[in-house]
Amino acid sequence: MKTIALYGLQMLVGLVALAAGYAKLTGMGFMAEPFAMIGLGKSFLMIAGTVEILAGLCLLFPRSGVVGALLLTTVMVGTMGASLGHVISHRNDASQLTVSQTYRTAVQQDAIVKPVVFQRSQGWDI
Repeated sequence: MKTIALYGLQMLVGLVALAAGYAKLTGMGFMAEPFAMIGLGKSFLMIAGTVEILAGLCLLFPRSGVVGALLLTTVMVGTMGASLGHVISHRNDASQLTVSQTYRTAVQQDAIVKPVVFQRSQGWDI
């Protein structure tokens, strides 16, 4: 019974990895925005999506679960390292405008998401 539950959990993680990889390969906004904000762009997004799909397929089968877990771990560690590198490189920046401007130009160049402009109202809107 314990083995069946572990295989079921492994298959569930595999399905989640397949869904996340598909979302990255199709360039869905909620997956593409963090990569654009970090400055990694579409190439790393496509590589991460492909590896995540391979990991998900490996996790669907019990015998190749270790390989899938290793592939998924490499994607997670790589993304975490890129995020930490981005934070460390911009830690001493006094202006956050450059990070915001970099994010907007990266997003506009990839044509994934357009920035939203909020306008301040002139009075009370009751």
